[in-house]
Amino acid sequence: MATNFILDSLPPVEHEWLQPKLREVYLQQNDILYRVGEPIQDVYFPTTCLLSWTKSTEMGELVEVSITGYEGVAGMILLLNETISPWQTDVQLAGKAFKLSTEDFINALGRSPVLHQRVAAFASLKMVQISQSALCNRFHSLEERLCRWLLSAQDHSNTSEFLLTREILAGMIGAGRPAVSLATTILQSAGLIRTTRGSITILNREGMEEAACECYQVFKGALDRYLAQEIHP
Repeated sequence: MATNFILDSLPPVEHEWLQPKLREVYLQQNDILYRVGEPIQDVYFPTTCLLSWTKSTEMGELVEVSITGYEGVAGMILLLNETISPWQTDVQLAGKAFKLSTEDFINALGRSPVLHQRVAAFASLKMVQISQSALCNRFHSLEERLCRWLLSAQDHSNTSEFLLTREILAGMIGAGRPAVSLATTILQSAGLIRTTRGSITILNREGMEEAACECYQVFKGALDRYLAQEIHP
C-alpha cells in the first residue's frame, strides 16, 4: 500500500483511531482541491500524487509557492485555526492520497499528540520553502529555477519522469512559456533532461544539482531535517 510520511509516523494508538476515518482516493492531474478564499472541506495526505500550492494575480498570472508530496498534508492551515484556504491547491502529478474530513482532522489534532507535532513540523518546513521560493523567483535565472523545481519535485514524489507541459511548468516557476521552452532545450542539449511532448525526465541528477541555484540545497536540507526529526508523544 502507498504510504504517507505523517501517517506512517503515528504510534499504533493514534493510527487505530484515525485509520477508519481515512479514505484512499485517486486524484487526477489538474484537479483543484482548494480555491483561494473558500472553506477547506477535507484534508489530503498524498502518497503517490504531487500537489502544487499556487497564487495568481487578478490578470490570471500564476506562480507556485510550494509543492507537497508523500511527506506532507494539504490543509495544514487548519492547524492555525484557519478554515479558509490562502492559496489554490492543484494536483500537479496524478496519484493517490488519503482523504480526511476537516472535522475529523481537527478532532485528530486535539487528541493525537504525534499527529499535531508532525503537522506543526510540516508547517515549519513549508515556511522555509515558501520564503526561499520568493527569493529564488526574484534573483535567480530561469534555468537555475527550472533545475531547482525539477529536483524538488523529484524529492517530493520519488520519480524522475514528470507528465508536464511547458505551460504548466511556466506557471510553476513564474515564467513565460516561450522562455521555459528555451530553458528546457538548453538543459536537454546539456544532457541533463529528456523532453518529449508533455513529458520531462531527469537524466543526470548530479549535473542538475550543479546547474541549480543554491536555493535547491536549502530546500533539500530543510526536507531532510524534517524527515529525520524524531518526535515523541
